[in-house]
Amino acid sequence: MRRSTFYKHRIAFADCDPAQIVFFANYFKWFDTSGFEFFVACGVPPWRDTAAKGGIIGTPLVNATATFKNSATYGEDVVIESWVEEWRTKSFVMRHVARRGDTVLAEGQDVRVFAIMDPEHPTRIRAVPIPPEIRALCESTP
Repeated sequence: MRRSTFYKHRIAFADCDPAQIVFFANYFKWFDTSGFEFFVACGVPPWRDTAAKGGIIGTPLVNATATFKNSATYGEDVVIESWVEEWRTKSFVMRHVARRGDTVLAEGQDVRVFAIMDPEHPTRIRAVPIPPEIRALCESTP
């Protein structure tokens, strides 16, 4: 059984385009927030804490896709379910499903890497192998 988390968002008028439907880019923002909340729910320390110790600064995005299935508008609640679909050596694939009740609004997938500040180039970041302790936290059942 996969571990997943749920992030709830009330759609604001500002989230919508002139046709009063959710502007597509907002789904990517909600997927990003839901993905971060996944790690928090798994017990992973905040990235600012791991970065302060010279470790992981976050999980930068390297690819993102989405499919939009139904429209939504302001005043409605959307719930985003997120989980890690695949662990790779330095990257992972995260899946997201946005729903209004039982209606699927959008499905997304993003590929991210675990990154540190590059010691050889202080203004750049470097992907590193996924820390086993973080993966273990994310794979354990609550």
